[in-house]
Amino acid sequence: MAVTPTPDALSTKQLGEVVHIIGAGGVGMSGLALLLARTGASVTASDKSDSPYLQKLREKGITTWVGSQPERIRPGAQVFYSSAIKPEDPERAHAERSGFVCASRHALLQHITQNYFTVAVAGCHGKTTTSAWVAQLFERAGFDPTALIGGTVPQWNSNYREGNGTIQGKPLLVIEADESDRSFLNIETDVALVTNIDLDHTDVHASLDSLKADFRSFIKASLARGGWAHVSKECEGEFVNLLKDNDRQIWADTAVDAANRSVSFAQTKWKVGLAGAHNLMNATLVAQLAQSLQISDKVLGETLEKFTGVNRRMQKLAEYPRLNLTVIDDYAHHPHEVQVTLAALAGEYEKLLIFWEPHRLSRFNHFHEEFAAAFLPYANQHSLYSLPIFASGDKASEFPETEKLFMRFRNPPFVHIASSEDFSSTRAQFGTAKTAAVFMGAGNSSDYARQYADWLKSVQ
Repeated sequence: MAVTPTPDALSTKQLGEVVHIIGAGGVGMSGLALLLARTGASVTASDKSDSPYLQKLREKGITTWVGSQPERIRPGAQVFYSSAIKPEDPERAHAERSGFVCASRHALLQHITQNYFTVAVAGCHGKTTTSAWVAQLFERAGFDPTALIGGTVPQWNSNYREGNGTIQGKPLLVIEADESDRSFLNIETDVALVTNIDLDHTDVHASLDSLKADFRSFIKASLARGGWAHVSKECEGEFVNLLKDNDRQIWADTAVDAANRSVSFAQTKWKVGLAGAHNLMNATLVAQLAQSLQISDKVLGETLEKFTGVNRRMQKLAEYPRLNLTVIDDYAHHPHEVQVTLAALAGEYEKLLIFWEPHRLSRFNHFHEEFAAAFLPYANQHSLYSLPIFASGDKASEFPETEKLFMRFRNPPFVHIASSEDFSSTRAQFGTAKTAAVFMGAGNSSDYARQYADWLKSVQ
């Protein structure tokens, strides 16, 4: 059943000077903490475990702690929590019981973005890559943006960039807009960008129609504020028709040349550096935005060709020339993401060792047939491995069919990797072919990828 978040009690016009953030170790909330601290608010932050993002807050002078320590929340603080924080969380429960003003990140997003000229990148796939790409376009064009991205951008060594640029008299912000908890509807968006629309978070959206309704609201809200919108060439029909006349013409004049890995506008064509048909679609959004802001063809061309992506998106972790093997970490956790990522990698490598971690019981149960269809075409020429399911807060009791459904992914043509001790079973696949071991998932798969890279050092 779809879940609609309850409205936040906090009026975003009344944010106090003292704020505590629960769940700040994640990529989204950590960035919001940095944006909030920049306004002069006194911020503290916590998470159940340490992370590079929590460490980044400490480096910026924000007081943080690991684990629930309700007694450290300062009197009078307003408390915000990430979507992952349940009502029974000790800090959240203490704050609500003690009369603190508490709200989810939805209200914080609205408060922050109403003070910026906000370029928000939404979409069910590709929004992290595309929002970083847009930020780099602004960087190269001299706009000096502030940016909050849903992944680490290598050039920044962070998910956050602090800039001083302005548009229409307001500081410029590029932000990734999340549909998974409907928080993107709380962003005060000036320019709405949409990569694609594809049913993913079935715990929030019961149907594709429900999801589409949210995206229509996202686009219309930007237009109602006097802003504008662009959609990638992956979007057609009703969403193109929502655009202003000029922006609809920009969409029509933008094209993709998959054979030459390029995109074009009118008569001008630019090479795209990132591999994969999905990245060509992402690039069409960058190209359209450049046209609407009259950014030069030279700057756009450099941005499209030289952008190297973000971490965990077909990221090369390690290379082992003696084994003809590269280890790749990728965030794909939806059947369509798996399909486009594997298609891109199959064009670059002769053999793939594909390690898949199912993410969320709800997603696995809903899409198990689609996952099988995405992987099985690679069973003959390549090798398939399954990793333990990452529940991500889903309760096993609510999905009793999971183990039965997962059995097909534990047996041939799959080989199940229960722990790093099972890596030795992959040794027989090493040979003279140019090979990539790609780890796919959104939970512990990155840890497995790094453990595999460490194990390979002993194999060479």
